[in-house]
This record gives sequence, C-alpha cells and structure tokens, in this order.
Amino acid sequence: MTRNRTTLRTQSLGQLGLRPAPRGAPGLDAWIFRAASEHPFELDGAVPLCAAEDPDLFWPATEAEAERARSVCRTCPLAAACLAVAQRRLEWGVWGGELLAKGRPTTELPGNVRPTGHDAARSA
Repeated sequence: MTRNRTTLRTQSLGQLGLRPAPRGAPGLDAWIFRAASEHPFELDGAVPLCAAEDPDLFWPATEAEAERARSVCRTCPLAAACLAVAQRRLEWGVWGGELLAKGRPTTELPGNVRPTGHDAARSA
C-alpha cells in the first residue's frame, strides 16, 4: 500500500501584511475579544466594529440579519481589508459588508450556523 502525503499551504497574517489583535485589549469583555480575534486583525490600531457584535450575526439566517451585519460593516474602517482577507481564505458569512460562500459573493444565507469544520481561530 502506498501512502500519499498532502502538504497544506496556508498564509500567515504576516504574509498578508496584517497582525493579530492584541490579547487582553482594555475595555473588551473576554467573549467580545474572542469574536474580534476570530476576525483576525487590526490595521493601524483600528479595531473591527464586529468586535462589539455577536459573532453569529455574521452567519445570518434571514435577509434582515444579513442586512444588519452589512450595516455594521458599512462604517467599519477595516471593511475593505476584511473582505480581501476573507476572499483569500475562502471564508463563509458576512465579511467586509459582503455575504460570502467559500470566499465568493452569494445570495444564499448560511442559516446562522458556521460551516462544518470551520474554526476561525485555527484559520487565523
């Protein structure tokens, strides 16, 4: 029996020109900070506005929830960078104001459930 090895190649935040959000940032509750760090970066000291929201909002079950998630992204200073990273990482849900499936714009709602095997902390 022959075994084949598969090498997985991933990009680190440094390769994308980003850095992880600092752990234990002042003023953030633990669960909120976890959500912010799962949306993996800050840029020039900016904190993503989604850090103050329930992370499940960004995997909407209804069009109204999708619109609410998009409205959070509209004024976020990191929206463009967030969308670019999500497209590179083939993410699901609302990122940078766009509803994505495998990193591509879609109109299909994910149903407020993160895709099976999705581990944002691991992929960051």
